[in-house]
Amino acid sequence: MAVIAFKEKSQVLAEQYGWPLPSAQGYVDGETFRKRHKTPPIHAIVGIDEYSEGFRAGYFHRPLSEQVFSGGPSTQSG
Repeated sequence: MAVIAFKEKSQVLAEQYGWPLPSAQGYVDGETFRKRHKTPPIHAIVGIDEYSEGFRAGYFHRPLSEQVFSGGPSTQSG
């Protein structure tokens, strides 16, 4: 039952915010690790893939936006 809820939440987040599914799955995992006070796996903390970026956003309770995806640099001017 928890696996179904996880898949549903990931899918809902991906559809609602336009996130890639791996980012949404990582976000849900990160949020779960944070709520359970579990130490995150090293690959999720140092990885640069969509899952890892989503995981960090969920774990550190910060927003996940298009700017944090590995797809390219931010277009902000300084």
